[in-house]
Amino acid sequence: MSQIESTFGVPDAVAQKTSGLAIASLVCSLIVCCPITTVIGPLLGIAALVKIGGNPALKGRGIALAAILMGVVFTTAQVWGGYRFYETFIVPVMRGPGDALAAGFAGDLVGFRAEFYGPGSTASDADATAFIDQLRERYGEFVSCGFDQGRGAPGPSPGQARGSFPYVLVFDGETVSAEAEMIFYDEATDIMAMQWWSITVFDPDLGDLTYPPAAKSGGEGSEDADEDAAEGDTETGDGG
Repeated sequence: MSQIESTFGVPDAVAQKTSGLAIASLVCSLIVCCPITTVIGPLLGIAALVKIGGNPALKGRGIALAAILMGVVFTTAQVWGGYRFYETFIVPVMRGPGDALAAGFAGDLVGFRAEFYGPGSTASDADATAFIDQLRERYGEFVSCGFDQGRGAPGPSPGQARGSFPYVLVFDGETVSAEAEMIFYDEATDIMAMQWWSITVFDPDLGDLTYPPAAKSGGEGSEDADEDAAEGDTETGDGG
């Protein structure tokens, strides 16, 4: 019996080589930044197992099994993450402020304000009622809200905490264009918000309508600045 054969007549293990398919499957499964490769990885791993099983000169069964396991885990995580991103970010933007308007027109001011963040959530009943009443008086009862894909949207820039999106508001008397601003991240409290900051209905004939009123002058900070300016004018007047 030659030295290169084992007791059972099988070539020495030194003659085995690692399956290229097994290595390729592991590499693909580890490229987690690309969802396609984490799907290809397990498929290559299965093919590698089949090939290794039919060829005693090949090894790499453990590598192929690891590639299959990691590919399945990473793909599942990516699908779950994509679904959560869609539900958390895409769906609210596509739906628009329709839920808020529906609540407001139904007389549910608490539900209306609950869809807003910041000054929109703390505005008075009078401010919320005034906005809804003006919409009803001009355009009738609210019917639906849809994303306006035909109109260019400012949209958020990378790193911005808020972004504006265009919508079409359908009332039983008229259809109008609007723009709603959503806050994604509250830098002051360091939490995710994903609520509406303001909504503006464009009306070139009767004038635009904005809720909350603070948003007309740029928010609470602008109101404080206006108050400070008014106090300064009063003090100046007293000094004169």
